Amino acid sequence: MKTFVTGADGMLGTNVVLELLSRNHDIVCLVHPSSKSKTLLGLPVQIITGDVLNVSSFESYLSSCEYVVHIAASTSVWPGRNELVNRINIEGTRNVMTASQRARIKRFIHVGSANSFDPGTLENLGTEANGYTGWKYKNDYLDSKYKTQLMLLGEFKKNKFPVIIISPTFMLGPYDSGPTSGRLLLSMVEGKVPGYSKGVKNFVHAKDVAKAIANAMTMGRLGEAYIAGCENMDYATFFNKVKTISGVEKKLIHFPFFLVLIGGFFSSIFARIIGKQPDLSYGMVRLMGIEQYYSSAKAVKELQMPQTPTDKAIEDCLNWFRANNIKL
Repeated sequence: MKTFVTGADGMLGTNVVLELLSRNHDIVCLVHPSSKSKTLLGLPVQIITGDVLNVSSFESYLSSCEYVVHIAASTSVWPGRNELVNRINIEGTRNVMTASQRARIKRFIHVGSANSFDPGTLENLGTEANGYTGWKYKNDYLDSKYKTQLMLLGEFKKNKFPVIIISPTFMLGPYDSGPTSGRLLLSMVEGKVPGYSKGVKNFVHAKDVAKAIANAMTMGRLGEAYIAGCENMDYATFFNKVKTISGVEKKLIHFPFFLVLIGGFFSSIFARIIGKQPDLSYGMVRLMGIEQYYSSAKAVKELQMPQTPTDKAIEDCLNWFRANNIKL
């Protein structure tokens, strides 16, 4: 099988490429010209440089492929309103979708976001049946991922476009050369996180998401979305796990949420004055304070998605950072 992977050199992309190689796929990797990641070096894949906003930079490579895994996206959440985020996530996805239709791709696996479904509670976990009320956060990353989901599922209903959407929660794992989500771990290990506040996240190992994506090429139902997560965990539990696994000796302080919110507010004002992204903006704090309880039962049942403990995801992420001398 021959597969076209966008965003192939990111954390999830690299894990997907490695999983597909283990299944004997021929892989064409689309890498952005500005990328500095070296995670694909030495792998038996075809690497092309291109941009999802420029169809001519990648379309000719799709004609020989049977499957597409579309991971490339902007995950920027600051500033909240960001036209480039909309262009990359909506227009870019439309470009890859349209090119895939012309190439008569067998299956199009799109990486969405669990945030496109409202989270539930500890007693009633969020599922794919939940609606979306993320508009209230006025954040183009969240909104663009939801709009993209609507576009793709709409194309399935209208023209039977063979799409399956994999919607990860908060991923951790190796090959996070950015770093992206792994910044949360590095901030803690490097002593830049003095404590924690309220909030719950669903954490998942990037390797498990990669397996779900690979399985979706032959499993699952077209026109469906699958939340790809694992453990629901509050920040106190999570950071204590990071402390134990990393060996960092540090007492963490519990901060009332309103104080963190105030700090984020003034940090955002200062960031706008100096024109530099803040470490923690007002919008970021609002998002962090959400209790994001999710269920991945559908992905486990229909895609045979593994459920690796968060401890292992933390360990694998930190070990890769250390081996590759990745720091903030």
